[in-house]
Amino acid sequence: MLTAEQVEAYREEGYLRVSDIFTDEELRELSDDMDQIVEEWWGEDSIGWKGPWRDHYLPAGEQEQTRAVFVGNPHFYSAAWGRVIFHRRLTECVRALVGSNVQWHGTILHAKPPERGTPFPMHQDYPFYPHDGPDFVDCLLHLDDAPEASGCLQVVPGSHKAGPLEHITGAHTRPYLPPEEYHPSRTPSVPVSAKAGDVVFFSYLAIHWSDMNRTDKWRRSVRIGYHEASMRPTFVKPTDPYNNFMVAGLKPRGEQEQITYRVTGLGQEQHLKPARTT
Repeated sequence: MLTAEQVEAYREEGYLRVSDIFTDEELRELSDDMDQIVEEWWGEDSIGWKGPWRDHYLPAGEQEQTRAVFVGNPHFYSAAWGRVIFHRRLTECVRALVGSNVQWHGTILHAKPPERGTPFPMHQDYPFYPHDGPDFVDCLLHLDDAPEASGCLQVVPGSHKAGPLEHITGAHTRPYLPPEEYHPSRTPSVPVSAKAGDVVFFSYLAIHWSDMNRTDKWRRSVRIGYHEASMRPTFVKPTDPYNNFMVAGLKPRGEQEQITYRVTGLGQEQHLKPARTT
């Protein structure tokens, strides 16, 4: 699915936009199912991420007026969204970017309503799900056209090479980078506008943000995360089990215990007994 030039561009810039991964029929089914999920299961919207960063990104009078709709794990409600996790053309692109053995991590809708869709401050995705390596890619599948005016993704090219950065965190907010240093007025970024059906791949170490949706249309995009299969969350001990769906290749053996079966003699009979080995 990807050329050598595209892979090199991703490694250099930290992001890549790709078209024609999904057919028109697939996209219609995913879009229609997501509309029903939001209507039937997730009708409530929210202000978006809370926190003092909003003072730096929104003018007075708008700081409490923005809205967003989030849906985690849409595959719990839709078979079509379950199939997306294993979508061959999507996972082949991921293999080209992070390696032949790929593990799925998570899926979530980020939807910005018309005219007041919430912005997101500059941040890396790493603090949300820190892993012990760099080969983690977020795949942003667009269900709607996302011009710059809709609050499309904006990326700081090459920023993934700096590795994990210190974020402002706490119960009062989601992780974000200090606006005194990392802010669109101080840190140049590139808008990655997209058409419905486009997928933007970006490293979870890439600094990114998005502005407010001020158009009269929805901007729905779904983030699907994948990583190289030997990577593990930093908060999980090497000896503890950590498993999730494998979407390509085989999961390599780590330090965790192996569950196997031994054949043991018992008179003339042979029985299988579960045994833990290391």
